[in-house]
Amino acid sequence: MHRNCKPERQWSGWLWSAQRTTAALVVVFLAAAPVHAIVVLKKGVEQPLLGHLVRQDERTVVIREELPAGGQRETHISRAEIEELIVTVDPDRLAALDPAQPRAYCEYAEELAEKRRDPEARDAARRLYAISAARGDGPLRKGSLLGLVALARSPADERRLRAAVFLYDEQHDPNVLATGAPSPLAPVPTSAAAPPPSELLSAVRMIRQGRGAEAKLLLELPNVRRRASLLAPIITLDELLAAAASRALTDEQLVRLLQAELSLSGDATGAAKAGEPPLWSQTIKSGQLAPLPSLALESLTEFDTGECVFRGGKWTRP
Repeated sequence: MHRNCKPERQWSGWLWSAQRTTAALVVVFLAAAPVHAIVVLKKGVEQPLLGHLVRQDERTVVIREELPAGGQRETHISRAEIEELIVTVDPDRLAALDPAQPRAYCEYAEELAEKRRDPEARDAARRLYAISAARGDGPLRKGSLLGLVALARSPADERRLRAAVFLYDEQHDPNVLATGAPSPLAPVPTSAAAPPPSELLSAVRMIRQGRGAEAKLLLELPNVRRRASLLAPIITLDELLAAAASRALTDEQLVRLLQAELSLSGDATGAAKAGEPPLWSQTIKSGQLAPLPSLALESLTEFDTGECVFRGGKWTRP
């Protein structure tokens, strides 16, 4: 009898040790699992909880919420209180996306954009729209950029994204520039009797479109050169001529040309309204001129659009 007790105690000890090891592995697996956006519907509570899944087991779900005033907090929820768990960003859907088919990125971005209250769904939608814009073209690119406009993080971000829509749209529709916030691009002042500066506007647009030789012919006209002085706070005549002679425009040149084009377009529709920001000349004199943001498709968001393949819970390059 005594001889049977020791092996039994050894077996029990081994079994208990194995259970501890298994539990530890489960914890490690859950800790190493990718963090996903999640919606928790609690029993008898209409307001859902939105956040990131931190960890879960058979008794508890822990989510990280973003607070309205900023910051985050972890909330522990008993499984007995939960009516339903919904993972808003499906990693299998992300893994199935093919860089050769950018439309699928845009389509999933549209689905996720409807859940914009969830921070991870919103960020995933922004990333997918950015990839679709960088890899697509024509209407797909425009639709993706407009999707980014709808998810803009600030009025300044919205204005920059709208400028990108205008820049990359073949039609250059000025309606996409309309926003509730004041425009940072003040129209060039001219006298009420002066006709719209169509020749100067055409020259600026030709330079942006890579037709520098044609633009130089217009810039040689005396009346165009006189009107070009009005653009000096944004871009000088010498800078226009340098851009016209350039084989490849820099991001800064593109931004300045676009600003000049928008200013000249605004001049044809009326003078600046009260409350708009001061002219560029005043901003430069006061030393408040910030670096110009890039409108390159790869730089529109904080995400690297080259990382367009989702593998192992993270984005990588093809």
